[in-house]
Amino acid sequence: MLNKELLKGLYVLTDATLTPTESMLEQVERVLKSGVNVIQYRDKYATDEEAEKQCIRLQALCDVYEAVFIIDDRLEIAYRINADGLHVGEDDVSYEEARALLGEDKIIGVSCYGNIERAQKYASLGADYVAFGSFFPSPTKPHAKVVDPEVLKVAKEKLNVPICAIGGINEENIELLSRYDIAMYSLISAVYKDDAIEENLEKLYAKI
Repeated sequence: MLNKELLKGLYVLTDATLTPTESMLEQVERVLKSGVNVIQYRDKYATDEEAEKQCIRLQALCDVYEAVFIIDDRLEIAYRINADGLHVGEDDVSYEEARALLGEDKIIGVSCYGNIERAQKYASLGADYVAFGSFFPSPTKPHAKVVDPEVLKVAKEKLNVPICAIGGINEENIELLSRYDIAMYSLISAVYKDDAIEENLEKLYAKI
């Protein structure tokens, strides 16, 4: 049984550019050693075969560190390798289809952008966390619409599932979001920059 209480703190994603195939495992292990409990594999461009190989390795690594491993969008891979969970966005496979295939025990998170009603809908259907954002311009999602952080205040009042903030979060702005006392902060560039993973994470933890 998955420990869904691990859905808190820093939520670190992989990235095709920042965590290339040849170094991804080593980089993610450094992230896990620094105390991160939630990892997401996100690569929109890898083939299914490439992605599945990486996800098998990452799931095994997360098992060693007793961390949660979530795959972005690729439902069939999540099912085949028995991953801990899946993250779905508006243009991805539906939450309902994912839940039907993966079952009640798996973690499924849903991107809700700035939409409280969407979050309420999926929370009522059993989503394990909901994600809002992008809150700041994001180097990995340059065209994402920027959302007012006040949506987090409303979300806290109306929802009883863990809330995750995503999009452009870094050492300079994470403290602003931490005022809303949310569960998770999704990070990519801020973790891997300058290959100073341990130092970057230490600074980010200090701000929340």
